[in-house]
Amino acid sequence: MLLISISLLLLVAASSTTIAQNQDSYEGPGFENSLPEQHMLFLKGVEENQYLDRNWTTVTGLPSGSATFSKTSSFTLPTIVDAYAPPVQEPFRFEGNISVILFASLETSSNVCSATNIPVGGPLGASTQFSITLSMGGMEVLSDVETESIVMTKDRTDPHLFLASVNNVNISMNTGDEVRISIQVSHECAVSGTLWWGTYDSRSSIIFEGEIIETEFEVSVDQNRMVRIEFTPISPWGVSDFSSQSIELVGPLPWNEMWHGKTVHEDLWLDHFEAPDGFSKGQSNRTILTWTTEKPLDPGNYMIDACITLSDQDPGESCHSWALLRFTVPEDEPPILASIAAAAIVPLGILIWIGASLRGSALPIPAYAAAIVLALSCIATSLNLPDIEDEYYREGGAAPSFMLLSHDPDFGAVSLSELLEGSDVVVVGMFTSGSPNADRQKVDFESARKILSSEGIRASFVQIATGDGLEAYNLDDYSQSLNGSWPILLDDSTVGKSLPSGDTDAVVVIDSAGFIASWEPGSMSPSDIQKASERASYGSGQNPLKLLSMIFGASLLPLTVLALPSERRYEAPEKILIPGVGGFMTLAAAALGFLTWATPVAILSSAGMGHHWILVELALSLALIYHGASMVARGRIVEVEAISASFHSRLNPDYREWRGPRRFSEDVYLGLWLAWISWIMEPSMVAQGVGAVARSGLFGLAFSPLVLLAFSISAGSVVLIFRSLVMSFGNYSRIFGNLSVGVRPRAWGVAVAVMGSWTLVTIVIGPLTSIT
Repeated sequence: MLLISISLLLLVAASSTTIAQNQDSYEGPGFENSLPEQHMLFLKGVEENQYLDRNWTTVTGLPSGSATFSKTSSFTLPTIVDAYAPPVQEPFRFEGNISVILFASLETSSNVCSATNIPVGGPLGASTQFSITLSMGGMEVLSDVETESIVMTKDRTDPHLFLASVNNVNISMNTGDEVRISIQVSHECAVSGTLWWGTYDSRSSIIFEGEIIETEFEVSVDQNRMVRIEFTPISPWGVSDFSSQSIELVGPLPWNEMWHGKTVHEDLWLDHFEAPDGFSKGQSNRTILTWTTEKPLDPGNYMIDACITLSDQDPGESCHSWALLRFTVPEDEPPILASIAAAAIVPLGILIWIGASLRGSALPIPAYAAAIVLALSCIATSLNLPDIEDEYYREGGAAPSFMLLSHDPDFGAVSLSELLEGSDVVVVGMFTSGSPNADRQKVDFESARKILSSEGIRASFVQIATGDGLEAYNLDDYSQSLNGSWPILLDDSTVGKSLPSGDTDAVVVIDSAGFIASWEPGSMSPSDIQKASERASYGSGQNPLKLLSMIFGASLLPLTVLALPSERRYEAPEKILIPGVGGFMTLAAAALGFLTWATPVAILSSAGMGHHWILVELALSLALIYHGASMVARGRIVEVEAISASFHSRLNPDYREWRGPRRFSEDVYLGLWLAWISWIMEPSMVAQGVGAVARSGLFGLAFSPLVLLAFSISAGSVVLIFRSLVMSFGNYSRIFGNLSVGVRPRAWGVAVAVMGSWTLVTIVIGPLTSIT
């Protein structure tokens, strides 16, 4: 029973200990570090030229430095050492204890000294003693302090240790001050002695017990969740005191699972840093070592676990000082109003309109059923609307027009239009002051420029230093290393915030029409720059096939309701017409409707309006509201009706008789609505797909109308597919279509007006703010 009781008590005690440890675990972000308790200055040099430095030598065997003394010279207490440390590079205050250790021996092992040693300092005394004076910044902290008196018997392989110390030192040193040590010796033995230094074991030195060095770690997370690590090593003698560092980036982890030296699964071990990616200057002109991650981090809690080796510590140890920095990568900031709200507002607007229409004459149930189905089908389309947020950049938009001052006066002010002039692409490197990505971009740009030049692609390169508090002098060193290879522009974050990357490190490739062809956070490899530049000349993937691919999504579902036939029954042509004429006429009419929207967009982008594209999009959103309001009020759009009637009147009379202007205009409207939906889904599809080709050269300018025609044919094909799909339901489609012929256009007008208003608000609150 006693054994069981003792076991239970031990179990309870162990549990209590575990709980106490958990209570001491970290509960949030913070910084902890461990620094050595002792710091060293080592005696170095040769007998004629001695000095102090901070490097613990790894040399073994015969000491590299020594000072020999004999009995004869000891009568005058000669000075055998007078050494200085390098001047301190910044002011510091030392509080603590100071010791001086000296390693000395006889020239050869001998018992002569011990045999001839007579106490009380008689004439035959044979002891050895050192007298030490140590000054810091001209103030003596040890003044002729004597070590213990030792009768030496050993040689250099096992030297004697002499010690002098002083406690509770409180002294300040200013920049340029020096530490000086002066050593005198009293040696009463007939056998000569030697003071040794300069080996791993015989390290005659000064020991400081107190705080001398500091380590500061900071982490910054940009809006792309790229992490920048900054390490500021602080020592009175400069950054050279810090030999190396090994930094682990680990996470995401719970706070209570973070500690120095933690072993984690390889999935949580994200990165390892040693040699710095770059350098910058901080407070008091201190050197800051910087690293940056190559990929964005997921939101969560992370830790930086650093091991630091110091020059004045035992080189046999791998971690003289450690630091643990805990930080959080936050979730992306939520928008003011997400597009899911629009997905609720648009169908709700249609339902409210249906409710309001019931106050008048009642319509057949199939008419309201069609309107309700239309409302539900708008949900997927509305989800493609942009979020309402105060971001300057509109997704799928063009690069902002800018003119920025260059760091180099020879370049003056540089604008985007100047960079685009005569170029197929402009490669822009954004970086914040002191970021190592500036050098990464430099290396990538130099390689990419050679590759693009060999392929005949005309490219302009530029780097823009961005961020709040940017000062031109911070770029002096980098500008010298760049040596005028391309301009370095200065941005107060205005241009940076108007790019998809934000005002942080990134590479952005802009095509000849001024649209964003590609971008990556941090830097971009030469091969990726090459691929983006090649694709930019062909619209960066914005081609007619992309329009056709939209069929496989849910965003075009409203077209299935809008494509319902308005005729009660199908009437075959009285005269013989070419086979498939109905499909050709639907395709042509829908292509016409698409061109009604796409032609001015393509012309404006081809004319170079990409620099001011946000104003074009502002006009487009107003046009979308107008189209929606016209459909609600009149069930038609005057301009579209005029274009449709003009085109229809030019058809062969046999075709006009078989398919009247009303039926023809329905397909024109379907093409127009497809154009608007495609703009909501891919704002730059037509503008970039045609404009970038048109501005790529004379051949591109001649080829661009064919690209626009291909877009219109693709649009007509999409409408034809939807028409055919709806007609596959036979008379059911005709019943629903005919009974809702007056409801569907107006209900869709409500949806269009709401979507246009939503887009207008996103432009006014976000991108338009950057140019006002």
